[in-house]
Amino acid sequence: PSLSFLRDFGPPIGPYLFVIWALLLIAAMSNGVNLTDGLDGLAAGPAGMVLAAYVIIGNWQLRNSCEFALDPKCYTVRDPLDLAVVAAAVLGGVFGFLWWNAPPAKIFMGDTGSLALGGVLVGLAILTRTQFLLAILCGLIVMITLSVMIQVGGFKMTGKRVFKMAPLQHHFELSGWAETTIVVRFWLMSALFVAIGIGLFYLEWMPKN
Repeated sequence: PSLSFLRDFGPPIGPYLFVIWALLLIAAMSNGVNLTDGLDGLAAGPAGMVLAAYVIIGNWQLRNSCEFALDPKCYTVRDPLDLAVVAAAVLGGVFGFLWWNAPPAKIFMGDTGSLALGGVLVGLAILTRTQFLLAILCGLIVMITLSVMIQVGGFKMTGKRVFKMAPLQHHFELSGWAETTIVVRFWLMSALFVAIGIGLFYLEWMPKN
């Protein structure tokens, strides 16, 4: 087991350290999705975009698998097509949820959905060997999580709040933004992060002059 971005790098960290690393990722991402789930569709939209990215990543890794390609940049990921199918299946569930979660919401995600989505994203990241890439794909979730850490840390150190309210989406609510405005703009930011992550796969395979 090793750390990875688009593929493994550095010396192996051993099974015990890897288990600790995986648990930290699961805890961080599950809680990050949970913090993001504060407005209708705000967590499901970005999570769906990241799942769509993993459908693309899985298919890309299948086409460039070391089982079929002799290119030195081939991927040694096991069962990439199966991972793409899992990502697509969860994405379908997210689509179904968003249909009924659109304002005015008739169903809500809650801890059961948000924590599970975070776990799925980490599982896909570990199995596709894109652990650090997940931080880019989930850039919006990372930003919202950091806003809570900054708010709590800043208040403990200075006694003053950095934001009007944390997580970040509630800061903009108190600033007068409509809920749908926040959700759509945050979705656009999430789409940008996902595009950057997918673009890294293309850039890695570009021929170098």
